[in-house]
Amino acid sequence: MYQIKKIVILNIFLILTIGVISQESESYKEVDSETYSLYLQSNWKELIKLGKTSLKQDITFYYLQVRMGIAYYELKKYRKAIPYFEKSRKLNRKNELVNEYLYYSYLFSGRSNDARKLTKELSSELKTKIGIKINPIFSSISFDLRAEEFEEYKAEPATGDLLQQDVRTDYSYFSFGAEHLIKNNRKISWSYSRINIGATIFDIGDLNEQVDNDREIDQNQFYYSYQNQLKYGLSMTLAANLINIGSTGSELIPVWGRGGGGMISTTTRYATNELIGYFALRKDFSNFKIGLNSSISNLDKNFQIQPGIDFIYYPFANTNIYLSTKANYLMENANNQWRNEPIIKQAVGFRLFSFYFEPSITYGSIINFIENDAFIVNNDNDIISDRYEFLVYGSFFKSRLNLFAKYQNYNKTNTYLLNSIEHQNIYNNQTITGGIKWNF
Repeated sequence: MYQIKKIVILNIFLILTIGVISQESESYKEVDSETYSLYLQSNWKELIKLGKTSLKQDITFYYLQVRMGIAYYELKKYRKAIPYFEKSRKLNRKNELVNEYLYYSYLFSGRSNDARKLTKELSSELKTKIGIKINPIFSSISFDLRAEEFEEYKAEPATGDLLQQDVRTDYSYFSFGAEHLIKNNRKISWSYSRINIGATIFDIGDLNEQVDNDREIDQNQFYYSYQNQLKYGLSMTLAANLINIGSTGSELIPVWGRGGGGMISTTTRYATNELIGYFALRKDFSNFKIGLNSSISNLDKNFQIQPGIDFIYYPFANTNIYLSTKANYLMENANNQWRNEPIIKQAVGFRLFSFYFEPSITYGSIINFIENDAFIVNNDNDIISDRYEFLVYGSFFKSRLNLFAKYQNYNKTNTYLLNSIEHQNIYNNQTITGGIKWNF
């Protein structure tokens, strides 16, 4: 009797199990049939809606992932499409359709380094179709120029007052560089930049008289950067910037002879070297990109360390609109005293035809501050504050020609001594930077 009960219970269990499997099988067939029908109709929104419901019910299969990816791609939500194509590739790496969709999803979502990394795994036929070539010795060259205009800020002392102040009278800047691709996941870039500044130094001489000294300051920057796409969506950047600053001008020095003493004018030159080291890790996922970075430097003969975090949000899963926040915490040790300064840059970018526009505002006191992976160095004597920027850039001829222009408007604080008492003068500064980059 006991054996009969066991057999009956086992049969009931098997019947229920078969029923559940049959229901699941029917569910899979229904989802497969309906999503395929929606795919043929190009009804992408309904396909995504049905796909999400199915995935919540743990109904998933290869072609559902592929169709979901294609649906997001056709809606130009490239960042949403990427995870579905990546999951599909794990199941079948030889599907050329999926590989091609994934390549362009990376490319159109701003993840060009991931697209280049993927090319190593593509077939020669697909590479030919896409138009991928062997990495050239020079993958790109670039050239930048900057013009600057600033308000008059020299102090006007009364007769008999003694002034100690550095006043800039002229400014010029240019930069050129190149980029080299290594294999499919690494690249090296370098550049040379030169800043030339004319300045007048108002100082007090040895005989307690007012002395004006015209000087020419040359700043030469040698920048190197190494980037490695460690994994899909994860990159590492190492950079160094060697800065050589030379100052040339006339100076009055005392001389003594048999007939007595006097002052003569002589040409003097001073030179200093400064170094910046930089490290960053950045991660792409879904509609976000997050980066951690830090730099170490000895600008103005002081020690600086500058940790920071970058955050970019793409609300529509493409690069048509994006929101960017860059937050840094500058710590500087000068004369055994630490100065701590949080600096935050907020930007919004949007695309219009072939151009991108990016207005931004930077909060904080900017001096001895590092930007753009240590490429831009703010090491002026005067403190920058309330900085507003407007960047425009675009790509032409299948992204071979890239142009950009950037306007900046900000206030600067000049500190000077009048009769040994410290004063400050706030003046407005405007710059326009333009550049061209050619990709081979």
